[in-house]
Formats: sequence, C-alpha cells, structure tokens
Amino acid sequence: MFLRKTKGATAASLALFAALALASSAVVAAQEIVQDEGAAYRAWHDASQAGDNAKALAAAKEYLEKYPTGQYADFIKKWYGAAQMTALDAAIKEKRTADMITVGREILARDPENLNVLYALAFNIRRNELLAAASSFANAPAAVEFSRKAIALVESGKTLTGVAAFDKNATLAWLTQILALSEAKSGSPADAITLYEKSTSLAPNDPQIAARNLLAVVTLRQAKYGELAKAYNALPEADRAAAEPKPEVKAAKDALNAEADALIDVAARFVAFGKSKNLPPATVERVNQMLETIYKGRFPEDATLDGLKKVLADKGAPAQ
Repeated sequence: MFLRKTKGATAASLALFAALALASSAVVAAQEIVQDEGAAYRAWHDASQAGDNAKALAAAKEYLEKYPTGQYADFIKKWYGAAQMTALDAAIKEKRTADMITVGREILARDPENLNVLYALAFNIRRNELLAAASSFANAPAAVEFSRKAIALVESGKTLTGVAAFDKNATLAWLTQILALSEAKSGSPADAITLYEKSTSLAPNDPQIAARNLLAVVTLRQAKYGELAKAYNALPEADRAAAEPKPEVKAAKDALNAEADALIDVAARFVAFGKSKNLPPATVERVNQMLETIYKGRFPEDATLDGLKKVLADKGAPAQ
C-alpha cells in the first residue's frame, strides 16, 4: 500500500512538473514574441523618426506581415497607407517610373479600385514615356493595364476624388488615348485609328486631346495611303489605263480611293480644328499642303479646289 501511494505521488509530481515546465515554456515563448514584436516596432519607429521613408516602409511591411493583429498593427496600417501615397507622389514628381509602378501596385494590391492611383499611373507613363521627346514604350503594357482598369471603373460610375469637377468624358478620352498610343506602336493601325477616333469623340473640343488624336490618325492613314498607292502603281501601266480594268486593278484602285477619302476627311478635320483653335501654324499648313496634294490626285477635275474648300467649311474651318 505504501509503495502504491509513493508511486502515485511520484507520478503526480512528475505530471505537475511537466505542466509547470510547459507553462514556463509558454511564458518564455510569449515573452519572446512580445520582445520580437517590440523590436519590429522599434525598427519602424526609428526609421520613421529618422525620416528614412523607404526604410520605414520596409519595416512597416515586415511588421504587418509578421504581426497582422499585433498591438501596433492598426496604427502602423494607417501610417503605411499614407506613407505609400507619399512615396507614390514623390516618384511621380521625380519621374521615377519604375518606383512609381512598384509603389502603385502595392497600393492597388490592398485597394484595387483606387481610381486615383490607376489614373495617376497611366497618365504619368503616357506623359513621361509614351509622349516624351525620346519616347519609350517599355512600360506601355503597364499603362494599358492601368488604363483598362480605370476605364472600367469610370464607366461603372466611379469618379476621381479630390478634383473640383470630375469630367467623365475627358477622363475616358485621356485613358482611351493611351490605348491608342500603344496600339499604334505595336498593334494594329486600324485598331489604333478606332481608339483615337473614340478618344476624340469623348472630348471633341479639347485641343490637348482632339488635336493629337487627329494628327495621329492623319499619320496612320497617310502611311496606309502610301502603301496602297505603291501597290497600285506597281501594276502594269497598260492594265491601269485600260478602259475595262482587270478585277485586281479595280480592287486596288477602289482600295486606294477609299483610303484617299478617309485621309482627306481626317486631314480636313485637323486643318479646320487647327485653324479654329489656333494650333501651331506650321503644323496646320504642313497637313494642309498634304491634304491638297491628296485631294488633287483623287479629284483631278476640281482644278480650283472648290470641293475641298466646301469640305473644310463643313468641318468648321474659319472663313478665309
């Protein structure tokens, strides 16, 4: 009986010891977690106080990944969001496109419908790269991605915040122009023309949008017209002069005339718009000279260009 009690007591003691050991380990582990969290917080705090925004952002991100429900998590989350916007603004002002895109994507990861961020990313890639003097289309795919997402949000009713008066059509026009720029560079000229025309239709009286779009379409159609003219002129002269042209000659001529008509239309629109909006005279005159050349080739019987004058008047060109 004594032995049984002794053995029972020993077993109980061992169980108690084990429980105490586990409790002690849990306390130690909890203390270590608190200490680690405190160290992570101090890493952010010290960098923030030192004004090292990049280091503070990295420390805040690390803290939130390790301690999403930590005692400082709510505070750091608020700081982190504001700091990211500050970092984005700085990257935009300093034209650091790669950093702008990186920070922008981080913001969008937690706020995918942030129209202001999407618009800022697309617009600044357009301004700083796609339309730069020495243009670059390395980030055009990103600009297209951001533009498409922004267009979908605007069309669903979302508006830019912090602007005095949100202009839905103008915003869509800018974003659609970005799609057109990319398509003209590496896609289909026909699709680019469709996008440019859509952009113009959204802001037909805005020189910053419509003038650039019209001139771009003039350039694209002029290139197409040149290709078709070359193909037509490559046909035997006798076939081209025949009273009853062969089917392939007629098809080539019809295609050339159709493109000439389209080129005359858009060139006349640009010239009329340029004169009414006082666009650079040299550019307007250059397009006007090309317009007259194409018109004369298309309508050789109109020696006085009366038909062209009427076209320009119909497009809104001021009376001369």
